[in-house]
Amino acid sequence: MTNDFLFTNNGGDHLDLILATSEIGIWELDAVTGTAMRNERHDQIFGHDQLLDRWSGEIFLTYVFEEDRQRVGGLLEASLKDGVPWSFETRIRRADGVDRWISAKGMPKFSDTGVVTKLIGHVIDITEMKQNEDRLKLLSKELNHRVANTFTILNSMIRHASKKTDSVEEFARSLTERLGALSRSNRVLVAEVAERSSLQDIIRMEMEAFAGWEARVSIEGDTNVWFSGEASEALALVLHELLTNAVKHGALSVRGGQVGIKAVMGTGRRVHIKWTETGGPSLPAERTTGIGSTILQKAMRDQGAINLDFAPGGLVCDIVINDSFQREAAEVTAPPTAIFPVDQSQISNVSFSGQRVLVVEDDPIIGMDIADILEARGATVIGPFTTVASALKAIREKPDVAMLDVNLGQETTDAIALHLSELAIPFLILSGQIDSSDLGTAFKGAAILSKPYKEQDLVSHLNRVMH
Repeated sequence: MTNDFLFTNNGGDHLDLILATSEIGIWELDAVTGTAMRNERHDQIFGHDQLLDRWSGEIFLTYVFEEDRQRVGGLLEASLKDGVPWSFETRIRRADGVDRWISAKGMPKFSDTGVVTKLIGHVIDITEMKQNEDRLKLLSKELNHRVANTFTILNSMIRHASKKTDSVEEFARSLTERLGALSRSNRVLVAEVAERSSLQDIIRMEMEAFAGWEARVSIEGDTNVWFSGEASEALALVLHELLTNAVKHGALSVRGGQVGIKAVMGTGRRVHIKWTETGGPSLPAERTTGIGSTILQKAMRDQGAINLDFAPGGLVCDIVINDSFQREAAEVTAPPTAIFPVDQSQISNVSFSGQRVLVVEDDPIIGMDIADILEARGATVIGPFTTVASALKAIREKPDVAMLDVNLGQETTDAIALHLSELAIPFLILSGQIDSSDLGTAFKGAAILSKPYKEQDLVSHLNRVMH
């Protein structure tokens, strides 16, 4: 690119530096010759290490995906002919064969007589933004789909628990455990939380949500393979869909049906996972494609492949995960000190008699449930409160201990936690957040009880905090 393309007036050196170091490709096309001057970043976006000898609108269009070429070419032609600005997004195939997304904007420049003499514009690589958009769309669809699936799973859990339990108490305990497992399985969807996860952990987490069917699922092969957060998320999506489908329509929907999961490390460090269903109902020859199938097909993005075979004997799903989705095994670290193991033998006779417990909980129903649990063990409950202001006033009643939900609508309980710390009043955090590192400094060092929780977990954690 020649210096004629850069500003040379006062302050031009600074602008030259900005243009040379920015991620924006800029260009100027001569309307008469059809050739364009560019900065180096422009040609890098199209896969070249240095500036090409020549560039033109025709050359640009050869990089554009064929299905977008007519639309994009029409916009540039209209700008030259009619003097109108343009803005578009399109896919390109770079010189190195890599497919990318770009955003391009520009406008015409006119002579004194109103004739278009040149086009000026810029181009930006927006591939990462597009991938994030696609991921959000997929997760949004998956969220809607999971909500519907969750109700179906809940119905199955209720029916299953009712057949396997002999009392209301046992039924409640069994159902609560399964609901907790179902909630935990959803957590792997947040990729930032799962910086890396092993295949074994992912399978175990998903199987916990389907308690009662695990005896009919066999797992073999090398499951000690670690994946990135994105891969963990994708595998969780895939396994959740496969398990849900098996319970609703496949091998696990009938007595005697079985599921086999086999993991093998292939060539090029690719991981091959085979899901095989046997003993289930006959599958129809023609099947409609729903959101579940779409998620299965797209979950791996470009880092793997999924093949579904609706064989007469049962569904067979082949999953291939590329090396780029793998990670080194995580170091084994001690669990956070705030998470206490529950010793069932030590909590059966726990009493909170004479203890004043401040309860701050965003959801009134959950708050009432906590109050019932504590009062049944002799505690005097202050609250429950759903606002920061009301809870701060209640601290004047000098509670012995407090239980704080982190989020109260648009507020957080940081101010309450700070005030309790100043008064040396211990407190237990109730949080639906997956990563405790996201909590504010006001909660540093406090014990955490993750939602959802069982009654014995709540009692055990609060008892530890008080003693």
